[in-house]
Amino acid sequence: MPFYSDEIIQELKNQADIALVIQQFLPLKKSGVNRYVGVCPFHDDHSPSMTVNSTLGIYKCFACGAGGDVFKFIQEHEKLDFKGAVEWVANFVGFALPNLGNNVNTEVLEERTMVRKLNELACAWFEEQLTLSPKALEYLNKRRVSPETRKQFHIGYAPTGREGFIGYAARNSFSPRDCVKAGLAVEKENGGIADKFRDRLMIAIQNLSGVVVAFGGRDLSDPASHNGIKLAKYMNSPETALYSKRDILFGLNHSRNAIMKENAVIIVEGYFDLISLYQSGVQNVVAASGTALTENHASILARYAKTAYLVFDGDAAGQNATRRSLEIVLPKGLSPKVFALSRPDGTKIDPDNFVNEQGPDAFRRALRTAEDWLSYLGRTMPNNSPEDRAAFITQAKTLIKSIENPELRNQYLKLVSERYSTTRSLAGIKVTHPKREKAPAAAEQPAAPQVSVPWELLSPIEVRFANLLYRNPTLLDRAAEYFDMDFAASGIQIFDSPLIDEFIQSILAQYAETGAFSPRTLYESLSPQLQLFLEQLPDETWKTPNEILEFYDTLAVLTLNLCDRYKKLIPLDSEAGMRLRMQLNKFTQSIQTISKKRKISAITPDVFAEQIIQSKTPLIELYTEINELAMNGGNAAQFNNAQFAIPQATTAAQPSSPQFAAPQAATAPTAVQFAAPAAQPSQYSQPEMPPEMEAPPPFDGDEPFASSEPPEEAPYDPNEEPYVPDDEPYVPDDDFGAMDDFG
Repeated sequence: MPFYSDEIIQELKNQADIALVIQQFLPLKKSGVNRYVGVCPFHDDHSPSMTVNSTLGIYKCFACGAGGDVFKFIQEHEKLDFKGAVEWVANFVGFALPNLGNNVNTEVLEERTMVRKLNELACAWFEEQLTLSPKALEYLNKRRVSPETRKQFHIGYAPTGREGFIGYAARNSFSPRDCVKAGLAVEKENGGIADKFRDRLMIAIQNLSGVVVAFGGRDLSDPASHNGIKLAKYMNSPETALYSKRDILFGLNHSRNAIMKENAVIIVEGYFDLISLYQSGVQNVVAASGTALTENHASILARYAKTAYLVFDGDAAGQNATRRSLEIVLPKGLSPKVFALSRPDGTKIDPDNFVNEQGPDAFRRALRTAEDWLSYLGRTMPNNSPEDRAAFITQAKTLIKSIENPELRNQYLKLVSERYSTTRSLAGIKVTHPKREKAPAAAEQPAAPQVSVPWELLSPIEVRFANLLYRNPTLLDRAAEYFDMDFAASGIQIFDSPLIDEFIQSILAQYAETGAFSPRTLYESLSPQLQLFLEQLPDETWKTPNEILEFYDTLAVLTLNLCDRYKKLIPLDSEAGMRLRMQLNKFTQSIQTISKKRKISAITPDVFAEQIIQSKTPLIELYTEINELAMNGGNAAQFNNAQFAIPQATTAAQPSSPQFAAPQAATAPTAVQFAAPAAQPSQYSQPEMPPEMEAPPPFDGDEPFASSEPPEEAPYDPNEEPYVPDDEPYVPDDDFGAMDDFG
């Protein structure tokens, strides 16, 4: 099967903003720099538990564990294979995918892809046949469906022939058996195969992406031609690999923006009810697709609206449908209101005829008269005897008990007790949940390994330095100059935490290999633990040149911390040990001196940066001598082990890293020259986060963090006193001219 190259996939992913893609299906709320939260569509979510990170190009639900990149989201949400998801994203972005050729082999392609292609073929064919059918065109004209609306909703016509579409599909490389799998043909008892839809006006059923997943067909045939057999007025596609009735709401791909704007949705029964309302300008409307309203439908609508207007027929069947719908929408947090339409003479009328006869303004006025669900039940249920009233109150309380919001439940309970003189108790009331499809047993899914970050073991200054490099790619030239091959070959471990060291090395390795920095590519290359570390780093911003000042200031502090660790490892029982200790003290004082001079502007920031870089050479020389002394004195194990005072964090398991395609590469950062203005504190703003991602209280003192969340750092202050080790007094000394007297 031909497929797109990795380079094409990566380039497309670079151009796709995952937040914009996901916002086509559900509302997202900004919660930081390029970070959003929303209600997860992959489980029955009642509060925003899904985080979307545009920088990393990922989404993650903290409740059900769903997560991945933009292609994974489209695959799971739209039930597409990977190739279909790539093509959907390309269409959304406006990315031109290369032509893979026309050698479509239906025996090799996934069934879902085959069904999708057949639906697209059928849709185009039905629309073409509509232009050739005066009868179908006349029917649409009578129903006042404009040519623009016909095109928008992909309305077509299926001719009367038994094998019209089957023959057309065969000429396009699809077999009759493929047509059966797609729900476009039926197999007869004698083994023959015929078109499923014949002499019917065809209405395309689309998913949220606009992909045609099924069809609804309205019978246009003459009843006298059926020998007394009454055909169904409407016939719908059966469920296929692409189409699940319980998941699809007809028209939602067109109406979701209007629903979000109005914060209300109108639920109607028929295809033409929706089409006529939408055409007239009442566009926050949906219809169930070939089935009654389902829990999945209600869950989907609850992402977009708070109020649901139920517009069903006023007959017994319509009342039963309304009551079933109340049982479904109330538990999902939707506030249902019910209304029926009528002509001036009082006769009932459906939304299609109403809006065509009286116009959209009259419909909106009628909508304002909708009853709350409790009033509707009280009006339509029998209420003549104590038994009738008891049945009504039990029904009302059953619905109230199904409401998950406790305060809303209490308000309705108060309302029913006041209106109908009953107790404010739900004792003995049992909620009858609608039948659900059996979900796969939890045991069938392997438990996801638990990965955590030991924030309490990580140095706050090292965490902040990691975040500084990650958030400021323009520093990577400077970092590469310091952490060069000589530094790597020396074996110096300047970071106390192996986790931070690995993270920094991963950033530098990517930059050295590509000459650019890509957060998404970095994320893909990390272990699960480091991915979690990256996800939980706080959003921070630095105002130039503060990020450069903090970079070199932090290198100075990290160097002093390293020297402080080395000091304790030098034995003082020999002349060589005493000499090394004095050299290390002199080196430490020199670092302190240049830090002090930078603080009081005795040297320019450029000179300060240059001297920090120069200090690397004597540091390597000192490290080599200290290591040799430890080896000769039998303290090699102590020397090597003591470099990491904080142990390597462990995980319950180390699963393979999620496979995310390479993202957009940033342009290669260039060195930023200091202008040497008066340094200002960085503008750090802690973003609003969901409860699951809230940062812990600020670090206070030298005690380790007790929280398992990343520490919140105080804004960088360039005027803060430089680090001075406890056991060494500060002694001013000449700055670095040459350190060649070490040795």
